[in-house]
Amino acid sequence: MASLGLLESLVGGLEDRTKRALTELIRAAFPNLRIGPVETAKAENFNAFKLTSTTATSTSEFSIEHAMGRTPYLAHQVVDLSAVGARLGVALEVTRAADDRRIYLKASAGDTNAVFSLYVE
Repeated sequence: MASLGLLESLVGGLEDRTKRALTELIRAAFPNLRIGPVETAKAENFNAFKLTSTTATSTSEFSIEHAMGRTPYLAHQVVDLSAVGARLGVALEVTRAADDRRIYLKASAGDTNAVFSLYVE
């Protein structure tokens, strides 16, 4: 994301009243963007959706239905800091390109049967 100063400079040439309103909007909105709690299905301010799953009991491929209605292009692994035993850094490998229904993964040998959470967008 661009810095607040850059965003404010983009409205610098506007008429004073409009410039003042947009500058206040930038100062109020951008520092407060949030992904939100891990237990929510959709990020609060971003077009990302949370998926929680368990890796397969072997290193074979498994898939997760994402229900986004479009093909996701990116996944961010997250950890719920209130869940004792939750793990960040479960080694996941994409086994085939995601489609409009599922993402396809496999886990490394040391990360089988592990619970993990992703935000996909």
